[in-house]
Amino acid sequence: MAKRNNGQWLLRIEDIDLERCDSTHAQSILHSLENHGLYWDTEVVYQTNRQDIYEQYLQRLNQSGFLYGCACSRKQIKARSEYYDQYCRYRQLPLTSHVVRFINDGSISAFADELAGEVSIDSHLCVEDPVLRRADGTIAYHLAAIADDIEQGVTQVVRGMDLLDVTPLHMQIYKSLSHSVPSYAHMPVAVHALGKKFAKQSYSPAIDHAHAAENLLTCLEFMGVAVNDLPDSNNVNEIITWSINEWQPAFMPMKSEIIVSESNGLYSVVNS
Repeated sequence: MAKRNNGQWLLRIEDIDLERCDSTHAQSILHSLENHGLYWDTEVVYQTNRQDIYEQYLQRLNQSGFLYGCACSRKQIKARSEYYDQYCRYRQLPLTSHVVRFINDGSISAFADELAGEVSIDSHLCVEDPVLRRADGTIAYHLAAIADDIEQGVTQVVRGMDLLDVTPLHMQIYKSLSHSVPSYAHMPVAVHALGKKFAKQSYSPAIDHAHAAENLLTCLEFMGVAVNDLPDSNNVNEIITWSINEWQPAFMPMKSEIIVSESNGLYSVVNS
């Protein structure tokens, strides 16, 4: 979508959560992208190098009165409610020794999505006060991603449907930072079984570089492109150039997830 609009495609390694991320995988990701003809337009950003920036954004939110300290454990929260009930919002606990939460006024619950159209979210995520910094100092995804998008000048965010429900919250954080909100486009998530997406947590196999052209064709089919119209080519750069010109947002299937099967390093879309 970025290239269709003469924009830039940015690459960011979101490795802020050190407990879940292995630094040795970053180079493998870059190598895999290059083998598939996917080249980023600017310097790669690593979130582990940007802690100072995230702290600056926390300070901006705090100075505007949007943060508070929270001493509730997960067990305590669960005992009181299905989701966080703002128990500590008015207790005036210090931020330095507690979880830091964002005051979400819940004023945003609907938005226009470039792929899904008009979206209305009926979820506690629209009104819940999310954690922006854990007690151990780890910055939460919500803040890190938004701070990076602002710093990198991102105007369009394309991501999976699994993040659709948190979009109103993200828009609220942009608003609280007095920054314009980017456009959003949410696409189906690739899963190997219903509700089980391809991810390191589910021990999904690494993509086989030897099948780069076939992998790209599967991606195009996933996005609704009639790959039979593609001129015969095993050149990944030619496939990508053709797809930029041919793909239309209207081609994207309007599903939350699409099953993709894998056999001997080859992938195929399972139509339902």
